[in-house]
Amino acid sequence: MFNVLLGYFKRFKTQIDPKLLFRMLLLGIIIFLIIAFIVYNIEPQDQFNSLADAIWWVVVTATTVGYGDFFPVSVGGRLLAVVLMVLGIGLFGGITATITDLFIKIEKRRELGQLTADYKGHIIICGWCEKTSEIIRQILNEDIENKQIVLIADLERDPFPDNNLVHFIRGEIDDKEILEKANIQWARTAIILNEDNNDATTVLSALTINSLNSTLYSIAEISKEENRIHLQNAGVDEIVVNNDISSRLMVRTAFYHGTSIVFNELLTNKIGNEVYMLKVEKEYADKSFAELFTYLKQKENAILLGLKRGDNVLLNPDNSKLVLAGDYLIYMALKRIDNFCI
Repeated sequence: MFNVLLGYFKRFKTQIDPKLLFRMLLLGIIIFLIIAFIVYNIEPQDQFNSLADAIWWVVVTATTVGYGDFFPVSVGGRLLAVVLMVLGIGLFGGITATITDLFIKIEKRRELGQLTADYKGHIIICGWCEKTSEIIRQILNEDIENKQIVLIADLERDPFPDNNLVHFIRGEIDDKEILEKANIQWARTAIILNEDNNDATTVLSALTINSLNSTLYSIAEISKEENRIHLQNAGVDEIVVNNDISSRLMVRTAFYHGTSIVFNELLTNKIGNEVYMLKVEKEYADKSFAELFTYLKQKENAILLGLKRGDNVLLNPDNSKLVLAGDYLIYMALKRIDNFCI
């Protein structure tokens, strides 16, 4: 709840004219102080013992609270009280209406994908297709600290209007201004979907993203294997050829029945085991793959599948293979391992 209010406040600050708000408040304070000074001087001393009492009366009267601990008895004082009530209702009502209107406009712009993102370390998803919703749901179900998502898609309205972890920005995925609006410079990951089966759009989007943030980790989807080289030249870290994965899985399932069920469990965080990675720190390095395999199974009920060293993935290496500092352990478990200590 606090994060939601904080997000609205940040957007509110960018929408309101601070000079106009300051002038309205200053004018109201001056008028209220003048009325307090006049009432203090025209009323009997037993009604208002000090100027502070008169200021207090002005505040509670203008806000229509009206405690009744102080009140004017003279005709002039009562006329000023009427003026103060009208001014108070008008001023505070005007401010309230202005703020409410701004919040409505902010919500409307959010729904239409017009608000600029100001997050850091977020995930940007480029493109809308039949798999986008499932990708977003999987990310939101993942056990990670920062799940903030910025969705770039050419849709009329926000497809996730009730989820504040999904910030919708309407536009083309290869548009530089749209990507800057998504705060691509501070994002940690970008997922580029092949929304229209047009690899050229995917490559152009990857090139634009790389020019804006070359340190960001990017994953891109293409439909044709021969276009892989173009994404590699665009600086994409991982490339998924959508048709190849499904066709290969179907072949394996044809020979080894149930293979698709295994992969379905490993690739979803809704049920059963998932695949995770854990970085090996210096103090736990220089141990054999077999040692770590045994430890993880006995202590964490996890199965070590392999290693990631740099850009290379080594699945089921030799038992004597030494694990080095900076390697990533690829393991299968019911939950992520946070603390690694042998």
